[in-house]
Amino acid sequence: MIDFKTPELSDIFAAMRAVADSGYIGSDAGFANLYLLRKKYGTLIALQDGFLFRYYNGFGSRRGYAFPLGADDPRKALDLIVKDAQESARPLEFCLVDEPRTQILAEYFGASGVESVDSPILHFENNRGDSDYIYSAESLASLSGNNYRKKRNHISKFSRTYAHFELLAITRENAAEALEIEKLWLNSGMAGESSKKHCEDVCNSANECEQLAWAEYSEDEKSRLAEFCAIQEALQNFEMLGMKGGLLYVDEKPVGMTLASEISPGVWDIHFEKVIGEYAVNGGYAVINKMFAETLTEARLVNREEDINIEGLRKAKLSYYPLIILDKCHVMVLPDCHSGAEGDRIHEDEG
Repeated sequence: MIDFKTPELSDIFAAMRAVADSGYIGSDAGFANLYLLRKKYGTLIALQDGFLFRYYNGFGSRRGYAFPLGADDPRKALDLIVKDAQESARPLEFCLVDEPRTQILAEYFGASGVESVDSPILHFENNRGDSDYIYSAESLASLSGNNYRKKRNHISKFSRTYAHFELLAITRENAAEALEIEKLWLNSGMAGESSKKHCEDVCNSANECEQLAWAEYSEDEKSRLAEFCAIQEALQNFEMLGMKGGLLYVDEKPVGMTLASEISPGVWDIHFEKVIGEYAVNGGYAVINKMFAETLTEARLVNREEDINIEGLRKAKLSYYPLIILDKCHVMVLPDCHSGAEGDRIHEDEG
C-alpha cells in the first residue's frame, strides 16, 4: 500500500522536487495549497519512489487519487495506486487530472477505441470551475498593449483618487496587518452575530469540539472561515512555506493584501488577494495585481488558480487574458475494473 499521511511542513522540499521533475504547473500541486488546505479537502500525501502521491477525501472533483508526480515513468506509480485501491477498498478514481495526464491514464488502462461489453470503462467528467488561469508574468507586470487598456484605466482612477499609496513586502513585523485586512474582508461578507465571532477561536478549536465550533455557520460562511484559517496559517508559517506577499497601503493605512508561493521553478501561485471597501471599488485589485507581479522578478508564469464556477470571478480572470487555461478532469474507473493490468481494454464513457 501507499503510506499516505497528512502533509507536514517538513515535506516541502521533497514534494516540490517531485512536482518540478514532473513539469506540472497546476495550483493543486503547489505545496502551500497541499498544506494549507489539508483540512478542507482531507488531503493525504506520500513521498515514495521519487513520486508525490496525493489522495483527496473531499467531495465531487476533490475526491480520489491525484495523478502521481515525479521524474520517472508514471506507470510504475500508477501500478502502486491500483494496488493501493485494491488493498484499501478506496474507489479507483482520479481527480484534478490535466489533459496530457488524462491521456496517460487512458493509455495505461489499455484504451484502444475498441468497445466491448467486457471491457472496463473510464468515465471522464470536466468541471470548468477547476481550471487554472495561468498568465505570462511579464504581461501582468507591464499591462502593456490594447488588451490591458481597461486595467490601466482602473489604475489611473486609483492614482487620481489616492495621492499616496505603496506596496510593501509582507514580513514578520507587518503580518498582523495582512490578517487584519482578511478579517475586515471576511466580516463584510458575514451577516449578524457570525461577523462578531473571534475567527481565531474557530480556526484553533480543539479536534473534539471542532464540529461544534463550525456547526452554526452557513456553507458560504464555512467556506469563508476556512479561507481565513488558511491565511492565518500561511502567515504563521510564512518562511517555512516559502511564501511571498504584499501589503497595499493608502496614506500609510493597509487596505489590501496578497499571498503567493512557488509551485515549481519560475511558476508562482497567487493564493489570496484581498482589497477592502472603497479601495476595491476604485481600482485596488488592478493596482495590487500589477504591483505585486512587478515584485516577482524570478517568475515566468503566474497561476491565479480557478474561478470555482463564480461568473464574476471567471469574467475577472479572463479579463487578464490568460496564456493557459489548464483544464482538469475527474476520471473514474468503474468498480469492477480494478485489475489495472496494462493490457485491459477500456473506452471512454460519453455519458
